Amino acid sequence: MARTEIAAEKEKGETMFNQNAKQFVENAKRFLCKTPLKRLTALLVMVVITVSSVITVMAATRDVNLTYNGETYTLQTTSGGTQDILNQAKAQYPEIEVGPMDDISRSEDETAINLTVKSAYDATVLADGAGHTVLAYYGEDVEDVLEKAGVTLGVNDVVEPAKNEKVTDDAEITVTRRYEVSITADGETRELLAPSNTVAQTLEDQGISLGSDDLVSVNLEERVCDGMQIVVSRVTYQDVTVTEEIPYETTTNKDANLDKGKTIVEVEGQVGSQSVEKRQKFIDGQLAEETVLSTTVLKEPVTKVVTVGAKPKNGIAIVNGDGTLTDHNGNTIKYSKVVSGRSSAYTGGGYTSTGKPAAVGLVAVNPKIIPYGTRMYIASPDGKTVYGYAIAADTGGGVKSGRIVADLYYDTYNECINFGVRNMNLYILE
Repeated sequence: MARTEIAAEKEKGETMFNQNAKQFVENAKRFLCKTPLKRLTALLVMVVITVSSVITVMAATRDVNLTYNGETYTLQTTSGGTQDILNQAKAQYPEIEVGPMDDISRSEDETAINLTVKSAYDATVLADGAGHTVLAYYGEDVEDVLEKAGVTLGVNDVVEPAKNEKVTDDAEITVTRRYEVSITADGETRELLAPSNTVAQTLEDQGISLGSDDLVSVNLEERVCDGMQIVVSRVTYQDVTVTEEIPYETTTNKDANLDKGKTIVEVEGQVGSQSVEKRQKFIDGQLAEETVLSTTVLKEPVTKVVTVGAKPKNGIAIVNGDGTLTDHNGNTIKYSKVVSGRSSAYTGGGYTSTGKPAAVGLVAVNPKIIPYGTRMYIASPDGKTVYGYAIAADTGGGVKSGRIVADLYYDTYNECINFGVRNMNLYILE
């Protein structure tokens, strides 16, 4: 049987005993009224009963040690019930207030009943934008309440009151998260522990104000986090007016009566000038872009007029200097490279090394330098001696030995004699 049940049974028995004793005394009084001897006997019985009742009551009284919120109170009770003891304690010590949520523990030994009461407190934890209300008890500290609320502190976080402070009723505990953040602004970088605020609030807390055109590397409404790097770029504008040149254009006209390759400047070109109003954008003092606001022409440019010859020089090849040449018929052709060197002439018919009948336009080359089938245009460096269009189709000892770069086929012996040996350019055609 539990201690509380034993105490209740004991209390019930004592009450019944006292009631029976009282009834017995009443009966004894009535008896004594009848005979003297009987009255004496009854008197003795009453004395015995009274003494026994007193002894019984004294035996039922117990010491109580009550610890209330760290303070110890002592009292005596004839009741073993916890609530009766608490009610008696309240009547004896008005400062003791026991609520329904308080923590009550009890133990008993042979000498006393020991009660411990810890008052229940409502504690509110404000963390991460939310509030958590938990039940705390006398003697618990802030760290205990945080654990009950499921709030874990980071190494840089701050809590108010401090973790080791004891809580009281209606305690409010605030947790401020702090993060390692770097801010670069106005040529300075600062490292700091910033609370869990927006980027805008963090900049304001650091005394960094933003202009309407300034740039920030992260969204101002974003909340700071560990390792965040915030870069503030100052943006300024400046309006300037400058004078700029207006380049002239060139118009080219062809003249069929002017030999090809000749150029005549009819009108010299002249640059113009204009006044330009610009808006310049600077980021951290460096020019980032310019926007033209208005332009005023101060002097119109003069167009250059050029006449170029279009009349072909028959019988002469002209190198144009841009990867093209004009052949002896006045046609412009492109070439990929030029092979220059001494060339000779040969005749006599027969077949070439590629199996084709020998003919004008089929020339002998070193196929390791100029592969068979390569198309060429052959003329002297000054263009006055023209062999014309040719195909690499034959070879011979002279070209293989490197003494000559090409052996040019002619139909007659006299043509070969007239050509002799001379320097020629082999223009490799595209």
